[in-house]
Amino acid sequence: MSSGVELVWEMRPALVLLTVTASALLGLAVPAAHASTDAQRPTYLGSLTLITGDHVTLHKVGRRLVPAVEPGPGRVGIQFATAGTGDDLSVVPSDAWAPLQAGRVDRRLFDVATLLRDGYGDEDRADLPLIAPAAAPGTGMALSSVDAKAVRVPKAEVGAYWTQLSQSRAAGKVWLDGVRKPSLDVSVPLIGARGAWGAGWTGKGVPVAVLDTGIDGTHADVRKSIQASRDFTGEGGELADADGHGTHVASTLAGTGSVSAGKYVGVAPEAKLLIGKVCGGRGCAESAILAGMQWAVDSGAKVVNLSLGGTDTADLDPLEAAVNRLSDKALFVIAAGNDGGYGAETVASPASADAALAVGATDKSDQFAGFSSRGPRVGDAALKPEISAPGLNIVAARSKYSNLGTKKDRYTALSGTSMATPHVAGSAAIMVQRHPDWAPRQIKAALMGSAKRLDGPTAFDQGAGRVDIGRAVDQVGVTDPPAVSIGRQTWPHNDDQAITKKLSYVNTAAVPLVLRLSLAGGAPAGMFRLSATEVTVSARGRSEVEITVDTKVEASDTVHSAWVVAEGGVERITTPVAVDREPESYDLTVHTVNASGERSDSNFSLLFGVSANRYRPIWTVGGEGKVRVRKGTYHLDTVISAPTGDGRVTSRKVVEPNVAVSADTTVELTAADAKPIVIDFDRADVRSRVVGTGYGRRLPWGTLYAGVLGDTFERIFTTQRGGPIPDVVADVGGAFYVPDAAGGVEGAPVTYNLAWFQGGALPDGFTRHVADASLARVETTYRQVQTKRSGTKLWLVSEPEFQTGSGYGLPITLPLTRTEFHGASGEDWSAEFQQWRVVKGQVITESVSSGDVVKRTPGQTYREEWNTAAFGPALPKDGLAVRVNDTISIGVPMLTDSADRVGASLVDSAQTSLYREGELIGTSTEPGQGVWDVPEQAARYRIDATVERSAALSPRVQTSWSFTSVRPQPQSRKGGAILPLLAVRFAPVGLDPRNHAVGRTTQVGVSVGRQPQLGRVTLTQLTLSASFNDGITWVDVPVVDGVGSVVRPAGTAFVSLRAKAIDREGNEVEQTVIRAYGG
Repeated sequence: MSSGVELVWEMRPALVLLTVTASALLGLAVPAAHASTDAQRPTYLGSLTLITGDHVTLHKVGRRLVPAVEPGPGRVGIQFATAGTGDDLSVVPSDAWAPLQAGRVDRRLFDVATLLRDGYGDEDRADLPLIAPAAAPGTGMALSSVDAKAVRVPKAEVGAYWTQLSQSRAAGKVWLDGVRKPSLDVSVPLIGARGAWGAGWTGKGVPVAVLDTGIDGTHADVRKSIQASRDFTGEGGELADADGHGTHVASTLAGTGSVSAGKYVGVAPEAKLLIGKVCGGRGCAESAILAGMQWAVDSGAKVVNLSLGGTDTADLDPLEAAVNRLSDKALFVIAAGNDGGYGAETVASPASADAALAVGATDKSDQFAGFSSRGPRVGDAALKPEISAPGLNIVAARSKYSNLGTKKDRYTALSGTSMATPHVAGSAAIMVQRHPDWAPRQIKAALMGSAKRLDGPTAFDQGAGRVDIGRAVDQVGVTDPPAVSIGRQTWPHNDDQAITKKLSYVNTAAVPLVLRLSLAGGAPAGMFRLSATEVTVSARGRSEVEITVDTKVEASDTVHSAWVVAEGGVERITTPVAVDREPESYDLTVHTVNASGERSDSNFSLLFGVSANRYRPIWTVGGEGKVRVRKGTYHLDTVISAPTGDGRVTSRKVVEPNVAVSADTTVELTAADAKPIVIDFDRADVRSRVVGTGYGRRLPWGTLYAGVLGDTFERIFTTQRGGPIPDVVADVGGAFYVPDAAGGVEGAPVTYNLAWFQGGALPDGFTRHVADASLARVETTYRQVQTKRSGTKLWLVSEPEFQTGSGYGLPITLPLTRTEFHGASGEDWSAEFQQWRVVKGQVITESVSSGDVVKRTPGQTYREEWNTAAFGPALPKDGLAVRVNDTISIGVPMLTDSADRVGASLVDSAQTSLYREGELIGTSTEPGQGVWDVPEQAARYRIDATVERSAALSPRVQTSWSFTSVRPQPQSRKGGAILPLLAVRFAPVGLDPRNHAVGRTTQVGVSVGRQPQLGRVTLTQLTLSASFNDGITWVDVPVVDGVGSVVRPAGTAFVSLRAKAIDREGNEVEQTVIRAYGG
């Protein structure tokens, strides 16, 4: 959002430590028949606009991510395939299936969970950044290294842009302008830098680019080393390093150590720094990285340090392509990533590029760092990383603009392959000084060939070994190539043919070089063989040996590696060699056949592993897709679409849940097998607004979900092959309405939210008749806070045992009173109201309010009010205010319309501060949220929380809590104690639909509650005041039996409220709501 406005989901506390089970504040308890106390309230995660112009709101319901989809303008009849596992979810419109199949669009553009996590939500930004082919529609910054441009499309215009793309003949792929993330007193001597310095090799004058988070240019260790700089983030041109990562990296590479009297010197202290700021508040945009790479090369950089990365795929992404294209001018030294804890195939992009020198991490004792990402490379099993360096607890310069360490510190310690990378980049700078005529590939070969092989880790962990610049500057021999990577040898292996590769030894010296050759690394006997045990390389010459890789030998089906070690005199040249001996695997061929019996590429097909977590799309050409899979059982899911005569789409979902693969296998998924879904009602005038069907399947590694959404069941068909299977729950449901007087949905007098669950299988077709008497009836009032606002009411539903669910919403014209029916067959329901407005064509969600989880009784009538003043703090069961050992953590919703709801709102500013005995401990800029460390002794604490927003009601809410706290006793649950915060709820009675008082006298209910686990609160004092001039002056209002009669002067526009309460334990609260309701 612009103007510094931020949507804050106030009930996402920073530290969840204690389980809360009560359903409401004491004194405002929800009846047991109404509330479901053992179910978790759905969590609002955010909303976003897809490149197609469609709007998606995402929630966490039970264990499942649930999308609510609103097609963009002019996109009536579009349907959506949904699929995900755990915290991952994709929502793919039907008109995007063919471009995805053809490789014309980036599938990340539809990965809604990652888009929200990475800051592409509508509350985060007003545009969608893309990397598009140079000839594609739109204008933007040229990215010449990949023949592309960075295009920022306003979200109000993305639908039109999608139409232009669909009609464009420009070659190439449209990518999301994704976000990458930034992934020395002992470490510098360890790699031999002091030996290199002693010989005069310090990287003097060598230009080295650091593309990172900027730099603290005032730090004496780097100030005089900066030769040039540029900001590529578009955030104002400032190079100041608020993160601290870039300063630390630059200092490790080329710091002078002047502040530490030479203790913390960088690897190449006389190199010249080219600082490109490519990472800002939103991470490291790929377009910024691409522009920085080109600038670095154009500015004469001989080495480029990239201590950043992101998830790699088998595709060649723009960053990888740029590294390969620019590497004839500079050596790109890139962090391998910090995902080693997830096992193999975790090396990040762009370290995965062929030409990159990918850097893993070790500790200062030459032990492999467990966090360091491991090879082989995704897709082709090539050898990555290629070298390692110290990356654990590296001390280097601290940016004064960052929050690292303390303000007085000039240095700070960090860990990661980000820290290992500048050790190698600095070594490369030294090698450039040593051999200024060498090409980047020769520098790469020299660093790898001179590396120290570590015992234990494989070449897929450490590459050639830990960098040794002290050896590199003296070594005269290198190999070409610097590594022998065979890739994947397919199963079976009894007929494998041995592969022989030539390995050239290059002598850069003026005298012959005699080398003894051996193999190291403990590979299976006979797998790696050398054609010679000794080689003589003439002066300035080259000699070849052959290395043979034979995967037919007796060996395990996994990756294998070794090192060719060449030694002679002081020389020791190390060359890693690696191969992937594929486990038992087969070709799985999938045919997608439409309802007319023809092969079709209009499909969205997915393959899930049943016994192992493998999840991948299947792209078809001519209705055929082929993938290589390991022996096992697989779950196939497809949605096959076909256009209708009126320009809409019919989708047929076909599921093959147990495909046993023990030989090359072909599966045909036939759309004609799918059966219709039919829902009818007692009322004849009911229409569908959004409908869907899908399922969840619980597997040993997690749960998979897949579904299809549309505007009517008339064009959705389903089937699952085979009989029922365990651990599957399917759902069918949707939102329906009786049209308003204008024939629309916004003012619908009657609505239906329905869901049916069945175990064992996706329905083979589905038929239901809906009678009003079988449903719960909710008489609902929606009030208005501001003019020109609209609303959306979502009902989110979950199957209690399996905790899978769905959610469907209907738009609302505010204010409105209507009758809402929803299911009442034992499922868990939770309502959510969103208020929004349209700004320049973009939907902006201003506030969200979420109700508790309920189970309701068929035929019963309930009443609800939404968007009703006064908005203020509450402590529902999801609230959090705890002390665990010596840490106080709070997460109190500051703007809710009901005591048992949680809420979010666009806020302009917020501040939450903790005081101990009157002394400030710390301040958070989150509303009602903060985490602070405190002394163990008992003391009096005060928390002051203030939030301000641009709204007609509750534009300023301020609360002050006072309480006594001491370190909890060890026997306390999880070592924690619930803090005795109090919350005041103001409930004006009889407000009109605009939240204004009807007469001059308004009865205001005043109640005080605390966190439900603490039981009912007993007050010793409760006072109420009112203001009619926005808090300038106040008048006392007597409170009798929890009600105060507020009499406003004639002409009063708004009434503000303030209350103070003290309980018998001495806990206090003072709460002020400016403009609590209208006059």
